[in-house]
Amino acid sequence: MDDITTTTKFSLPHRVKAWCGRQREAYRRHALRTACPRATEAASRIPAAVREAWRGHAARELPGLPVDDGAWLRCSIGLAQFFEACRLQEAHGPCALPSRAADSVWHAWLAFDPEGLAAWQQRHFGRVLDHVESHALGAPLEACLARSWAGACRSEGLSPLARRLPLLFALDGMLRVPTGWAYRHEGATLVHQPIDGFGQASGAAVAHAAVGAAALTAMSLVTPLELRARRRDDGAGASCGSSVASDGPGCSGDAGAGCDGGGSSCGSSCGGGCGGGG
Repeated sequence: MDDITTTTKFSLPHRVKAWCGRQREAYRRHALRTACPRATEAASRIPAAVREAWRGHAARELPGLPVDDGAWLRCSIGLAQFFEACRLQEAHGPCALPSRAADSVWHAWLAFDPEGLAAWQQRHFGRVLDHVESHALGAPLEACLARSWAGACRSEGLSPLARRLPLLFALDGMLRVPTGWAYRHEGATLVHQPIDGFGQASGAAVAHAAVGAAALTAMSLVTPLELRARRRDDGAGASCGSSVASDGPGCSGDAGAGCDGGGSSCGSSCGGGCGGGG
């Protein structure tokens, strides 16, 4: 039996499949690093000791969350992207963190070395954000989520009217985080579903009107020029009888493909329960 198992493990089809898997992962990591340069640089400066603390902390806090190298790369960049989104939206108000996976890094670091976390935030993002619950954000949760969306999109060079999920919103669905939220677009509307214990999106989809074009424009999170461009693209897509294409590869690292993505950090049914900034 051992001989059969060993032969199968090293067979040509198995080696080809393993090689293809490594190539896909290498491409995704490259896409992450190039699409989110500022967040990637900040994440690369997180001490190795924090990463080790996160492995144990995340396994207890979010059973089912992967804690391998690929998951750490995505979670750490996701948290850094949130802080970057807060920096970009500082003039508009506080942001809500839409990913339990990213929040797991924040929780672990707060428990392990809060002073080091504060110094890292100050160095890379110019200020220290307190970790607060949604009721303490001082603004409606949906508005906070819209600011996070706009900031995360802009951190990747995307218009907030793009139909592609930035990493911060794709993260929980990408990692299939139990109790997280899976985001996606239904037409022009951003929606999320809770992720169940099997890592699958389930239940009724919750729409986020505050991330729609009209609401983003009213909040001054998009420009009239961007709004006209989106309408022009929508019109062109409708005249061709096809859906509007996504804008670029995005930080999720899945170029040319849609992806379901992350949800909330503290159990809010609105898909954005903790946050900071403002």
